[in-house]
This record gives sequence, structure tokens and C-alpha cells, in this order.
Amino acid sequence: MIPFVVPPLTGLTVLVTRPAVQAATLCTRIAALGGTGIAFPAIEIERVAAEAVGEHDLIVFVSVNAVAHGAHLVQRGARSRIAAIGKATAAALAAAGLPADIVPIAGADSETLLGHPELTNQSFSSVLIVRGVGGRELLQTAFHARGIAVDTCEVYRRVKPTVTAEGIAAIEQQWSEEGVDVVTITSVENLHLLTELLTDRGRELLRMTRVLVASGRIGAALDESGHRGGRILARGADDDSMVGALAQWNTRDRTK
Repeated sequence: MIPFVVPPLTGLTVLVTRPAVQAATLCTRIAALGGTGIAFPAIEIERVAAEAVGEHDLIVFVSVNAVAHGAHLVQRGARSRIAAIGKATAAALAAAGLPADIVPIAGADSETLLGHPELTNQSFSSVLIVRGVGGRELLQTAFHARGIAVDTCEVYRRVKPTVTAEGIAAIEQQWSEEGVDVVTITSVENLHLLTELLTDRGRELLRMTRVLVASGRIGAALDESGHRGGRILARGADDDSMVGALAQWNTRDRTK
């Protein structure tokens, strides 16, 4: 008799707050593994008009959205190297025909990328950072400190989506009455915009609910906000890393 295998996300309800298309994809993955994904996009991405840029020794893409809105603007020279902030961004670059040469093994933030051996052991004379408006300055500062000329190409902005008061009330009621085990937050901006969208009732629910984060920096922002619900740290913001972290917690760590 073939033993019955319980899907790893069985019984888990996850509120997914990333942009709409990405939220729908992650909710589908969660459902396929036995869980329930509730899409509540708390961040929206808008394209920003930008001009094509010339060749650089190193081209850094800081997110999937940077690839979606900026890949067509860059010019890859024969000796150019392309770096991705994490695995999801690397996958997007491959799909866009710009395979990444430098990808962190784990993690998906500026600190992890800057620690990659190919960035610490090689010298570049020029770097292009493809990012969103108002992005972190850490990469730019770090490359400048190494004497490297740095250009930035801002190709999108993060904005708060339009959600009706009725829509927010419905989510908060479901959250309160039926329960949410985990909320996904994939960036500090995602956290801030989610907090702005919710009412006082929703913010209190968030404060007491476990959160799945994609980096320690998001965890630090949660600490500053007074969050008390505990957290799960994923190796990156890609779906595989997020689902893997949820599965490990649900099957091994949930009852500890």
C-alpha cells in the first residue's frame, strides 16, 4: 500500500502582500502544496521613463522589477559582467536573455551581493546599478569607496495600491475571524505600505501575526515597528525560497 503523503503546507493560511502578479503566482504555489494563499497586494510597481545607457564593466540588477523595466535599456559589452541581487532576479535575467554572471548563493540583499567573491576579488572601473526610485544607496556607496565610477538607472517606483475601504475591511475581518498563520513581506517598502493600508485593527493583527521575511533587514524593520508575532527567514525573495521556508516551518518548527 502506498503511504499517503501530507502536503507540506497543509493547514497553513498565508497572506501574500507582494505585487498582484507575483502574489497570484505565489498563492498558486501555496495551494499546490496544501495551503491557502490569500492575495492582498500591498505594493504596486510603476514604470519610470528612462533612457538607454552605455556599456559598463559591471551591471547590477537589484530586483525582478529592475529586470522587467530596465533590461531593454542596458548595453552589455563583450567584457561586461552582470550581477543579480538574488535567485529570483537571476531567473528574470535569464528569461530576458541576459544571464547573470554573479549571483549570491543565499540571500537577496545588497550586503550579500557585496560579499560575493567575484565582487571582492575583482576590480571594475565602471558600474551601472539598475534599480527603483529611492532605492538603497549601499551599493553605490560601497562601489564609490572602492574608487569605482558608479551610474544608476532608475526604472520603476513603488507605490501604494488603490484598495477600497470595503476591501481592507473584508481582509481584516477574514484575518480576525478565520485566522492568518503567516504574512509575507519581501521588502521594507512592502512593510511600510502594508502598514499604511491597514486600519488600526489590521495593524494590531499584523503586530501579532508571524511574518515570513526575505532578509534580516526586513526583520530589523519589524523590530522597530514593535512586531511581536515571530518571523520566518527565507533564503531569498524568490518563490522557491519562500515556499521552502514555509514548508520547513509548517512541518518542523510550528509546534516548537
